[in-house]
Amino acid sequence: MYKILVLTDFSAASKHAIAFTQALFADTATDFCLLHTFPLQPEVGYSGVFLLAEQRESAEKSLQALQHTIREQPVPDYHTYRTLVIPGSPERAVEELLTQEHFDLVVTGATGFGRSELVGSVATGMIRSAKTNVLVIPATAPIRPLEHVVLATDYRSVNDTESFDILNDLASRKGAQLTLLTIENPQQHTPPVSDLSRQYVVSAFENLQTDTYTIHDENVLQGINSYLDIHTVDMLVMLPHHKSFFDVLRNKSVARSVAYHPRVPLLALYDSVTATPVDKPTSELETTPFASYL
Repeated sequence: MYKILVLTDFSAASKHAIAFTQALFADTATDFCLLHTFPLQPEVGYSGVFLLAEQRESAEKSLQALQHTIREQPVPDYHTYRTLVIPGSPERAVEELLTQEHFDLVVTGATGFGRSELVGSVATGMIRSAKTNVLVIPATAPIRPLEHVVLATDYRSVNDTESFDILNDLASRKGAQLTLLTIENPQQHTPPVSDLSRQYVVSAFENLQTDTYTIHDENVLQGINSYLDIHTVDMLVMLPHHKSFFDVLRNKSVARSVAYHPRVPLLALYDSVTATPVDKPTSELETTPFASYL
């Protein structure tokens, strides 16, 4: 059974994310936890405590109403629903919750209307901090069969192919075509990807229908968007490696930029950094950060 944490602020975007996820997992047992967070108020003393209790009560009533609306629709018997209200930011709430309970996936909706990519959004915050897989659903994403999935990879930056488990399961259950997309910078003289690294990734999908595609572009994000311009893609998959705040300042997280203005549903896989890489670097050039562009 999958355990999925779905963030909701009761907006149209978050309700669409719930419906999208329900459809995506319609054929498998799933426990959905609907999470709502609310900001802590600066007031202290009796009035502050009263306001906090009032906010929690209001949020719990809204969640119960949402859950009731969901259950009024035809839902499989193997889908279960529960609700949770936590004060504080979504990022902090999810981080704390994941230390207490395992979730296979965190889902959040995205409108793409944020004011600053540096400040980010809930979606970008989840990708940067959540220690599990994250699915970002654009508010405009159509709910349709999953037929074409694209994994953006440089083949060098995969620590453990177990990170692909949920991708393998989704593509297998849906009979989806998986494309391994690589963006190569013609101006950057990097060592070629070794056959061992490439085979390590390819072999993880030996039971799926797969193909490979390479785009030559100096900008990774631009290359990915070029692919999306000419192909119908139902889901884009990336391994963001949880960039630090300083990586964000240096604009090094492509996944974060994609999540900020998602064109298609984005699945960010959590890849543990404790595993030993397949290839040991043979030169200083191979240890530079440009290889792991995701």
